[in-house]
Amino acid sequence: MKLKSTGIFAFVISFFAVGFTLAQDLGPQIRKLEDGVYVYVGKNFNSNCGIVLTQEGVVLIDSGHNPTDSRAILQAVKKLTALPVRFLIDTEPHPDHTTGHFVFSPPAAVVAAEGAGDSMRSRERGDPERIQKLAAASPEMRAALDGYRFVTPHIEYHQKMALKVGERTFELMHLKGVHSESDTAVWLPKERVLFSAAGMVVNQINNLRPIVSIPDILAAAKLMKGLNPAHVVPGHGMPGTVKIFEESEKYYALLLERVGRLAKEGKSLDQIKKEVRMPEYENWAAQERFPTNVEAAYRAVKGG
Repeated sequence: MKLKSTGIFAFVISFFAVGFTLAQDLGPQIRKLEDGVYVYVGKNFNSNCGIVLTQEGVVLIDSGHNPTDSRAILQAVKKLTALPVRFLIDTEPHPDHTTGHFVFSPPAAVVAAEGAGDSMRSRERGDPERIQKLAAASPEMRAALDGYRFVTPHIEYHQKMALKVGERTFELMHLKGVHSESDTAVWLPKERVLFSAAGMVVNQINNLRPIVSIPDILAAAKLMKGLNPAHVVPGHGMPGTVKIFEESEKYYALLLERVGRLAKEGKSLDQIKKEVRMPEYENWAAQERFPTNVEAAYRAVKGG
């Protein structure tokens, strides 16, 4: 009896060791959310990438922060399945989510919300030396850019889209005014996994461009919370739960309250930028972006 128990114990240890090794083989950035649903978590708040396996191939959500990430993601995909990457869904058109498209397309068809292609082409025209500068960052980056091609979306949808691949359903929702010119949330209803795009980030100040509206961000958070996801994967930051939305809601509510109070006192935007403080969030990353948040809050309280 004692020998039998020892054997079982050894088997269990061996089983878990093998499982651990297999998980580690995918690389330290890969996290499993559900069966066949993984996320490549970007380092230091870099962009995330979803990896979803289906019976008919792989669907990616974004292509990694830069081509070195994209190459690592491709290697992980190859370890998970022999099937090709069939679709690549963009949560936004910015380079930190789209530069690595060439690694996967062809054969992958790129899907995004309307306006994504125009946004990408406009940025490319505005910085024609971008890829050369990126290649100069390191020998690894130069190697990862081998074969680079500028790949824009093949399919752009209007407002909503349902994409069925194998046994999976991907519901795409265009989120307007939350981060870029063309943001998409991706919802897997059966698995209850939500890729919420970069309108919501974790433990950092977001960059709120003039096209961004805090009321739109809050409306998007309410919409996505209503889906009751089990897993939330933001565009940047660690995956979590609906607490990601709740933390963002608290932050923006407090910011609107403080900026609104100063605006009612007749303070100008420049004065408010100098006076308003958010000490509760001083440990969040990217504090240099805070002025853009004050500007967005000022637009909101002034009805702009």
